[in-house]
Amino acid sequence: MAKHHCRRRECNRIRSEFSLFLNRRRPPMHEGSTFCSDSCLKAHFESVLNDKWRRLQLDRTRTIPRPKLGTILMQTAFLTREQLDQAIRLQSEKKEGRIGEWLLRLGFVEEHQVSAALARQFGLPLINLRNSHPNPDALRMIPGKVARCSGIIPVGFDDSQSSLRVAVSAPVNFSAQEAIRRMVGRAIVAYLGDQLAIERLLRQWYEPEELDLSDVPAFGSLEELVKVGNEMISIAIDGRAQDIYAELIHDFFWIRLDFASESHHHFFRYASPALHAREPAHAGEMAVSVAAGV
Repeated sequence: MAKHHCRRRECNRIRSEFSLFLNRRRPPMHEGSTFCSDSCLKAHFESVLNDKWRRLQLDRTRTIPRPKLGTILMQTAFLTREQLDQAIRLQSEKKEGRIGEWLLRLGFVEEHQVSAALARQFGLPLINLRNSHPNPDALRMIPGKVARCSGIIPVGFDDSQSSLRVAVSAPVNFSAQEAIRRMVGRAIVAYLGDQLAIERLLRQWYEPEELDLSDVPAFGSLEELVKVGNEMISIAIDGRAQDIYAELIHDFFWIRLDFASESHHHFFRYASPALHAREPAHAGEMAVSVAAGV
């Protein structure tokens, strides 16, 4: 008779198929791992969230040295030092926007020049999104809210269907791409595309409600994240979900509950404590279903 070892490190309990049958239920798996009880699943998931939060805080302080965008544009787009200094001064005065955005606003460069410079800065191939028609199956793999917050749009697959091709805009969020890779179970191949073109395709291929972030609930601390996670686990247990996947990224928390016939995605935004004015509502109210059927 098959034996089930609990995935939680602190638990050594082993359950048989017969004991699971007598209880008439088994806890949902987490990323394919089994648990001996609901309490062990919740404790394990809380530990996972703590670890993801810690790594996220480290990522926020980590910087990777790259050539400056302005320097690349002076080399490739006939941008002058005076024009770059003017854009930097306005960015400093207004305390908003990125240098590429200010150069575009001032009319000193064109968007395709900024995209080419970003591709060189991050070492990514360029993609021309004019008259592009993304693969509908690829689009269904990433919910609209995740695509909007990550600044990406799925465009298709490689020839073997093992990799998902996405167009990304600035800033390039490699941690988001890695999280999406884990959630969709495929490698991610990123191309740098024009930001306006990506925005246009998002509006064209996703329904407005799939992109709407106005009512998305927020969390601003580890304690609030753990509360959200616990209540989502309760939803999974009560609904007899089979598996649970979750990713914490710089700007949002994305959780997928896999049921027998479909998958439900739930989405929460991260807000800094200064912007996070109220406590989150109950997860049953705040969970935003953004897609089904991955």
